[in-house]
Amino acid sequence: MSASASVPFKGLAGGTTEGAEAFLRGLLASESFDRQALAGLHDFRFEPGRCVCRFPVLPHVQNRYGTLHGGCVATLVDVVSTAALVTVSAAPGVSVDLGVSFMSPGPSGQEVEVDAEVLRVGKSLAFLEVTIRTVNGGRLVAKGTHTKFLPGLGHPPPPTSML
Repeated sequence: MSASASVPFKGLAGGTTEGAEAFLRGLLASESFDRQALAGLHDFRFEPGRCVCRFPVLPHVQNRYGTLHGGCVATLVDVVSTAALVTVSAAPGVSVDLGVSFMSPGPSGQEVEVDAEVLRVGKSLAFLEVTIRTVNGGRLVAKGTHTKFLPGLGHPPPPTSML
């Protein structure tokens, strides 16, 4: 485990590993883009501030070069890091920023491991990080960062005239 396993998440209400698993399974069972893009996501492991899972690089998620599509990588960063956040916060938040650095191709027919960690949760923002590696050989495929706004945790709702 990395250093994030020791990060205290005091003061956050409602986040549990069971809630994170229910969030992720519900999202993947719903009629949505996430279900289509992430079909095959499996072997979920949760702990406070972390979610690790595996994903097969099947034809429906490959680009024209036969490797893991960048849009799928971004979706993995978004969804799996949100699941990590839900282990420590009842609010999944709203994406403010999402970045991906591509290091090497995710080869066709192989699996990648997606490891998402909560780096910090403040009054209104959460900072998350994701590493994607090949299962065979551990080669770094991509690194992702994700910042989420947590409505209601540190700010009152906006006046209705602003909605």
